[in-house]
Amino acid sequence: MSRGGTAPDVLVVGAGLAGLAAAKALADAGREVTILEARDRIGGRVWTADAAEPVAIELGPEWIGDEGAARDLLESRGEALARADGMPYRRAGDRWVSAERQPGIVTRLLRRAVREAGDDAALLDALDRCCADPRLADERAQLLGYVEGFNAADPARVSVRWLDQVDRNEPPEASELRARGGSGRLIAALDGALAGRAELRLGTAAREVRWRRGRVEVVTEAGETLRAGAAVISVPLPLLERLHFEPELPELRAAAAGLVMGPVTKLVFRFRDPFWREIGPLRDMLFLHAMEQPFPVWWTAVDPEAPLLSGWAGGPRSAGLPSGEGPLVEAAVASLAAALGLPPREVSGRLDAHYHHDWNRDPWSLGAYSYVLAGGAEAYRTLARPVEQTLYFAGEATCGAGSNATMEGALQSGLRAGRALLDA
Repeated sequence: MSRGGTAPDVLVVGAGLAGLAAAKALADAGREVTILEARDRIGGRVWTADAAEPVAIELGPEWIGDEGAARDLLESRGEALARADGMPYRRAGDRWVSAERQPGIVTRLLRRAVREAGDDAALLDALDRCCADPRLADERAQLLGYVEGFNAADPARVSVRWLDQVDRNEPPEASELRARGGSGRLIAALDGALAGRAELRLGTAAREVRWRRGRVEVVTEAGETLRAGAAVISVPLPLLERLHFEPELPELRAAAAGLVMGPVTKLVFRFRDPFWREIGPLRDMLFLHAMEQPFPVWWTAVDPEAPLLSGWAGGPRSAGLPSGEGPLVEAAVASLAAALGLPPREVSGRLDAHYHHDWNRDPWSLGAYSYVLAGGAEAYRTLARPVEQTLYFAGEATCGAGSNATMEGALQSGLRAGRALLDA
């Protein structure tokens, strides 16, 4: 029930960045809000592990843009931000060379693929049309590796038009900040702003949304029915697809079919000391690439002297990793050892602890973040469209301009949904 014991004005389904942002916008305007969250914590896919560490252990996203609502929110709370500093390296034979991304290659091939495709084709199909020349093989490999890793996307399925939008608006260079206290500080800031102004119900999963103009009933997995005048639905794409609506929303379903959740596997290793800083030129390392390995990308913590490295595998590579924690850690150790040019036993012998959460098998996310399928570049417009001034949708999958799959996009989508409801 709401604060006053009667039905609230608005039900918000999902307490991730988007849902909390929408709830804050509504509470700021004096609306009574009840937030329903399936997990036993808030934050959704943003999760800074609660560990006794001097540096945040990020099990979810951590990179923040130079401009936008996320940075503004953190700075308004006096949170310290750190800019990524250091070099990307990869091992070539017995030495390390720069692995700095060459945006010109990515941009040039994408622009050419978009021109030649004629329609919204899958990336691989577009490249086969425009760039099959063997002399472009290295450039194609760089683009495909970038898309699998950064976008967590399958090149045989992902929209070339959407990739072009990402490259124009949200390339890696646009998000080079991290919160020293972790991305969880964003969640804490929103939670603090909502204290005493909204009801939060954890462990409450929505199963069905019954609606008519000006009235919503949300039926939970436990069989409880909650009522309000409107609802903001801010759940990950796979859960939106499972949620039953009565009456149904065929246009929403069709639009949701134009996106898919990309798989990502991320883990954090804590070592006894940052031993890699004594290897070759790696003292100033930020990223370490080993594209042939199961975990092809590693990066240092917000404090480069902290004995932490994060390993990352996205897209089809992530889907092929072992599911058990032991084999997964073994694959990660072998990947890092190859990247550093060391025997695996030397890396494992220095390892103190590891942290990992399987987002791909997490029942309340079923993946890391969305990407757009060929033909679906405009699907977000339908996903974000209010229904009869009663149902409003938020979350990173509802964002356009290539900003889905970002914390900034999720935050902005919640603010958009809240404003739209208030304007109505």
